[in-house]
Parts: sequence; structure tokens; C-alpha cells
Amino acid sequence: MAELELGKHCGVPECRQLDFLPFVCDGCSGVFCLQHRSRDAHGCSEVNIRNSSVKTDQHRSYPCSYKGCNGKELLPVLCPYCEKHFCLRHRHQSDHECEKLNMPQPRMAATQQLVKHIIGKYGGIHTLQFLQKAV
Repeated sequence: MAELELGKHCGVPECRQLDFLPFVCDGCSGVFCLQHRSRDAHGCSEVNIRNSSVKTDQHRSYPCSYKGCNGKELLPVLCPYCEKHFCLRHRHQSDHECEKLNMPQPRMAATQQLVKHIIGKYGGIHTLQFLQKAV
């Protein structure tokens, strides 16, 4: 009867432990046990090569467009209305005083405007007295 192949042996020659949940190194693609999974633990030859290829100036930051704010974000946070970049603190229209912000009129102002229209249309003080009695 054939033996089942369960797990893998650690790639460190001194260890060779059979591990049922082995780790694959993303640097050298070797298979290792829990104890030797880190690059330092198995002496990965790709550590220095990988680190030298990473350039620190490749990271881009997006400065906030709000006046007086020095905030920056690693990912773009665009206002869908004015299409400018903002930090998380100023991402909403009301927070960055967006020029495209439509301020809704408060209900009281709309009611006042309607009452003035009715009084103007139907005539002065008698309509106002009627409205006050109705309320």
C-alpha cells in the first residue's frame, strides 16, 4: 500500500522536521517549519536583495487641499463634487467648505417664505389673523 504524502520537511538541513502546515518563504520560495519560517531563522539569501530593490521615494502622498491644513494621506481621498484631494478630517463637503455644497434651507425659513407668499397673495392683516386662529 502506498504511503500518503502529508506535510513537508523543513528546508533547514539540521532540522528536516516534518510539518503538516509548512510555510513557504516569499523570498527564496523554500518550505520551512514553524520554527524556521522567518527569513532570519532560515538564513534567507534573498533578504538583502529584496531590501535593496525597495525604493523609499516611490511612496506617494496626497496633500490636503483645505486652506491651512498640512494633512497628507497615502491613498487619494477625492471629493466627488469639487474633485480636490483632502485628508480624512476634511473629506466631507461640509468639512472643507466645498464650493459645490448646496445648503438646504431650514424648514422654518421655508415656512416663513410660504406664509409671506400667502399673505401677499390673499391680502394683509385679515389673512394673518385667520392663520393665527387656525394654529
